[in-house]
Amino acid sequence: MTTNIAESINSMFLVESEFPITTLFNSINRRFSQKFHKRRMVLANTSTICFPSAERKIRENVTIGNTLLAHQISFHTFSIIGHGAVAMVGLNNRTCSCREFDLDKIPCPHVIAAIRTQFGDDYGLRVYDFVSPYYSVWSYKHAYERSIHPVLSEEFWELPPELLESKIPCPYVVCKSGRKKRKRAPSFLERGSKKKKNKCSICKRAGHKRTTCSLRERQNEETSSSVAS
Repeated sequence: MTTNIAESINSMFLVESEFPITTLFNSINRRFSQKFHKRRMVLANTSTICFPSAERKIRENVTIGNTLLAHQISFHTFSIIGHGAVAMVGLNNRTCSCREFDLDKIPCPHVIAAIRTQFGDDYGLRVYDFVSPYYSVWSYKHAYERSIHPVLSEEFWELPPELLESKIPCPYVVCKSGRKKRKRAPSFLERGSKKKKNKCSICKRAGHKRTTCSLRERQNEETSSSVAS
């Protein structure tokens, strides 16, 4: 996986990119239909409300939230003490001053403590009212419910007459000389922030070049002194 989605898709079809266009489309369809089916079957018989990673996050936050102290300021506003800071929670506008709930859309430990104070013993189910619906099993299944069908042979294509009669010119493509590049250049995040250090060709040490090497200067001084003597 790379930092660019388009590059990730291209890397999946390095070999197929040399195939004819219909074969390439069928390869893409087959690969994605397999992925869609696999992800549909992962949660086919699940009994949870959210998918597993979200459920784990909710359970962790509930465990921490049960240890926090909550003070109700108004009907929907709470002050939460603990978990490294004093946080302000607004249940009506679904915000928390720690910003975790605002960004993840999963109740953070501060929000869990506020929900526990607001709803009492049945707060365990009310937690899911504050979870974004995008984390639900239904949303996950709905995202992968479509079936991807293969491209039929050309004799089965149904094209409008105006498209069949149109003349499509060949694209003007300038081909570069030399061997075709197959490996992509890694991004800055993949390479890392460390710069390659220079290595001296004389003393074989990093951090300087041969022109500034102290060993070379010492050798030049010895050569000059021997010539002068």
